[in-house]
Amino acid sequence: MDKHSLHVLEYSKVIARLSAHTSNAVGREFALELEPLPYPETVLRRLQETREARLLRESDSGVPLGGIYDIRSTVERARIGARLIAREMLEVRYSAESGRRLRQYLLHRTDKAPTLSEMATNLPILQIIEQRIEACISENGEVRDSASPELGRLRSQLKVVSNRLNDRLQSLLTSEKTKTFIQEFVVTVRDGRYCLPVKAEYARAFGGIVHDMSSSGATVFIEPAQTAELGNELKQLQLHEEKEVDRILGELSTMIGSYHEELSRMISILGHLDVIHAKAVLAEEMDANEPKLNRRGIVKLVNARHPLLKGDVVPIDIELGDKFTTLLITGPNTGGKTVALKTLGLHTLMTLAGLQIPANPESEIALFDQIYADIGDEQDIQQSLSTFSAHLKNIVRITETIGSNALVLMDEVGSGTDPSEGAALAKALLDYLMRKGARVVATTHYGELKEYAYARPGVENASVEFDKETLSPTYRILLGVPGMSNALYIAGRIGLREDIIEDAREFLDRREIETGELLGQIEKSKKATFAAERDAKQAKEEAEKLREEYSRRVNEVANVQRTVKQEAQMEARDILRRAQEKSENIVKELQRMQQGVRKGPDVRGRLNALRNETYNALSPGDATPAETLAPVDPNHVYRNGDRVRVVTLGIDGQLLENPRDGTVAVQMGAMRATLPLEQLRPLKKAEAAEIERKETKSAKSASTATSEIVLRKAMQIAPELQLRALRADEAQSLLDKYMDDAYAAGMAQVRIVHGKGTGALRKVVHDFLTGHSAVSNFRLAPENEGGDGATIVALKR
Repeated sequence: MDKHSLHVLEYSKVIARLSAHTSNAVGREFALELEPLPYPETVLRRLQETREARLLRESDSGVPLGGIYDIRSTVERARIGARLIAREMLEVRYSAESGRRLRQYLLHRTDKAPTLSEMATNLPILQIIEQRIEACISENGEVRDSASPELGRLRSQLKVVSNRLNDRLQSLLTSEKTKTFIQEFVVTVRDGRYCLPVKAEYARAFGGIVHDMSSSGATVFIEPAQTAELGNELKQLQLHEEKEVDRILGELSTMIGSYHEELSRMISILGHLDVIHAKAVLAEEMDANEPKLNRRGIVKLVNARHPLLKGDVVPIDIELGDKFTTLLITGPNTGGKTVALKTLGLHTLMTLAGLQIPANPESEIALFDQIYADIGDEQDIQQSLSTFSAHLKNIVRITETIGSNALVLMDEVGSGTDPSEGAALAKALLDYLMRKGARVVATTHYGELKEYAYARPGVENASVEFDKETLSPTYRILLGVPGMSNALYIAGRIGLREDIIEDAREFLDRREIETGELLGQIEKSKKATFAAERDAKQAKEEAEKLREEYSRRVNEVANVQRTVKQEAQMEARDILRRAQEKSENIVKELQRMQQGVRKGPDVRGRLNALRNETYNALSPGDATPAETLAPVDPNHVYRNGDRVRVVTLGIDGQLLENPRDGTVAVQMGAMRATLPLEQLRPLKKAEAAEIERKETKSAKSASTATSEIVLRKAMQIAPELQLRALRADEAQSLLDKYMDDAYAAGMAQVRIVHGKGTGALRKVVHDFLTGHSAVSNFRLAPENEGGDGATIVALKR
């Protein structure tokens, strides 16, 4: 992305807000390095990560990220053989514990966060490091006695010798023989030797080794001769202890160094998870939503708020790229136009960085390859460039580097010079950008550009609504209406003499006056239209709510009727069952009768009676009324393939053709019938989807299973592979599996990060890719994507 544009759009301030929500130093560093990228796979994955993190926060109060330290330099020092201190080892242990805990947490929530769970599978389990450090280093950073048998033995001896030495010194302090020599009845330590404070005049009489003297010279600190041997023994034990402690710390450092690759990978993943969690926190803070994405250059912001403004921020609606590709925003210089430009630019950059935007969820953002912003730069002006020259410098850079999928934001295009020349230059520039296929939003004061927007296909006028009573913008964007400068009106409201204002009107060209009056009428009409649209939208929403309530009640009535009908059908089946039993008994009696002539008429009479009894039981007068059909939306159109409910039969079916003359052919399981439309009701999407799912479940084939594997891989595989700091054999193994997965997932392009270093790992990667059956071509990445440290690989289709 263009660095100057990131600067003037204040993208770094959004990133600073993001970094403030990270939990550790690694996450903070990664957050500050977060850049917007135009790759669809990367953006989709980033947004999915943020979405999953928000879901976890809503259900589980977020991802557990405590206890993570930046141990990268510690691990690197251990790798080259340096001896670590105990506190550094504790940080390694705590980070490993946090990584294991976070891995377990995410793997138990695969259904809610599949992408984050996939990241968690790459977190190494390093319990051997955790257990070894915990066994050797206490929570306060001391080496435990149990760290080794030798250390335990030495410290046990130290306690014994120390106690004997202390007892002997205490006896000297309380001895009547030496009592008068003592300056203060305490035992002190000087240069690691245990001493007694003796009055200076008695030093020779007391005897022993002098190790120190007070600043006044009145006291000397003497190690008594009686304790010198014990002192020597204690000192030797202390030296052995230090040596053993140093040996233990050296072993632990070597162990940590041997796991430097796993620890480096772990801390990198933990840092990225911290950034993802911070994105979720920032989204909640801004009341943000995930926008829809497209590659058609269409931007549609609904109720969008500038992410850096505080207080009661007025949301704006702005669109671009569908009906028109260039938008000219005009109006008084009150800040509203620039805010609109920056809001659009920042929302686009945030989306490309995987951040949710403070706008309604129906908002839409295009995946632009380039984003340019010329919104004035104080730094350029301080470099002795005029306003016009500063703008022109940026414009030259834009025109020389712009591609076909770019968003260009220009504030006061063509300003800073003669109005006629500036307007001409602005029109030529806009024409050039349109020919390049760019999407452009520009602000201007020039009246000629307002006319230009009306005359040029693909260009639309817009303005920031201005409240003449408060002399301030409402920040609402009015599409289709150029803004008026209102300079003379504002001058009058502020208090400029009326005669001066009238003289100014005389200097205006009659055409300009008429144009201004016409624009005023258009603006007034547009405001009225906007108010009418708002009222209509509100009325539509209320009508929709009423319709949903009506449908709900109709469904409730239909459910009751369906229950009654089912009960009636059950009763009818019972009547028929009883009739069948009676008829069977009569038939059996006919078979047994001996004298058919005499009993025949009697049996036939009983059969007739049974028939009449059954007909009467099922007669319409006693039956439950037929189910009343729920009304259908009069605008609903039935089409071939629609799923419907045949209400009169209580079964579901599918239309085999488009309706003709009020009837349509319906397939109901193995039965086909032509029915009137009045007996049909369309199924809801969820019901139709469930039926289709059941019908196709049993018909799934091996190809279906294969497509599921491809889909699953496409959902899980990352768009890039990190190989930095890996050995050649490890890197080749990971790369082999990754290329197979990427090809199986149908990815068009991947990025292999191997680092710069000596170039050995890059050579391994390039040798592997050369001749690979799935590789179409590969190249080193551009500077903004890693340069010599990464390789872009295009895969065969």
